[in-house]
Amino acid sequence: MLKETLRTHLEGLDLNRLPERRELAFFGGSFTGIPLERQKYLLSSVQPWILSGQIQSIRVSTHALFIDDDRLSLLAENHVETVELGIQSTDHEVLELVGRECPFDVIQSAVRKIRERGFRLGLQLMPGLPGDSEQKFQKSVKDVIELRPNFVRIYPTLVIKNTGLFDMYQDRTYTPWSLERMIEAVKEAVIQFEKAGIAVIRVGLHPDKSLLENYVDGPFHPAFRYLVDSRIAREQMIKMIRGLKQVPLSVTFKVPSRKVSVYLGHKKENISVIKNIFGLDSIILQQDADHLELVA
Repeated sequence: MLKETLRTHLEGLDLNRLPERRELAFFGGSFTGIPLERQKYLLSSVQPWILSGQIQSIRVSTHALFIDDDRLSLLAENHVETVELGIQSTDHEVLELVGRECPFDVIQSAVRKIRERGFRLGLQLMPGLPGDSEQKFQKSVKDVIELRPNFVRIYPTLVIKNTGLFDMYQDRTYTPWSLERMIEAVKEAVIQFEKAGIAVIRVGLHPDKSLLENYVDGPFHPAFRYLVDSRIAREQMIKMIRGLKQVPLSVTFKVPSRKVSVYLGHKKENISVIKNIFGLDSIILQQDADHLELVA
């Protein structure tokens, strides 16, 4: 089945118009936690396309509890380049409430083994789980920074049908975070990761058909990353204006042309909020800079 799917998919693509490096990913569960023979079958099914050069590498998503030398050897032998760990949180109480108990030293050990074998490392966080708080989430962010992954993904916790979290939601033992609360928490995390030089390659869930059909409640927005980036941009502009000795009635910012919408904010919210804070008549954005500049 997998070979037929790959063949059909690749035959329908113009490889000359695709990126030079193409990667196949096994997501949606703990890959190294499935039966060994199944892992071998899935990995071996991809090898003909690896050898032909149509696919250059493989990435897998898994859990720290399913990392050991034998599992990593199998991945290395089959051209797996990147291993992502869905750690969700480093807080023991949060992990216990969602049935994913995993001591931090186990995560540290898994990370060390992955790095020793030369894999690229990705870590995934899920703010807003049962028992979570802004303080606990930021501690998880700090812990992840200390682990020095190549990149991170941040998935806001949503209530999805037919899940344990859905049962807790129906029993009223779990209340999801609001969109505003999640934006603020993730904004702080993105700032800290960027300061540490760690790429945040995904923020928010992709709004595919399955998600939209099963979504029940929680801080979902189809452009969640945009909302977070816009909030960060707003705070940068506010900080610059506050640094002025005297605030004029009109200010001008130079911004990168590709980021104008980020600085404007959703429905130009950034402009209206900043004008209200400082009593400004106007805020002008000029599209001729490599980075944000204030030319009041």
